[in-house]
Amino acid sequence: MKRPPRTTDGTTTTTEGDAALDATFEALADADCREILAAAATPKTTSELAEDCDIALSTAYRKVELLSETPLLAEGVRFDPDGDHAAEYVRDAADAAIELGDDGVSLTVDGDGADPLAAALDAPGVSAD
Repeated sequence: MKRPPRTTDGTTTTTEGDAALDATFEALADADCREILAAAATPKTTSELAEDCDIALSTAYRKVELLSETPLLAEGVRFDPDGDHAAEYVRDAADAAIELGDDGVSLTVDGDGADPLAAALDAPGVSAD
């Protein structure tokens, strides 16, 4: 499943019937996922998140996979001049609001403006060419 797209104002809204809504609530109910979100204030690989959160690497991979299906965590690339690139993750939510309406539950997440790809291209020795 792909994470829901952001609008031009940096928000993502998921509603009843969106798999991302269930995934987001599942992730927020999980203590390891919440700890990963806290640790992902700056871009980190799954290994770094596992170490920072003191959880098994296999658990970190499962939790990051779940979080990647939500608007809460963004995936980027850490470029290495030696060609050993790695996926990295950063918290992609600054605020969230739940609305209960006649049509059910909706969740709106405001992004923090982080652009993992732009950050990766700013890395020393990396160019868009």
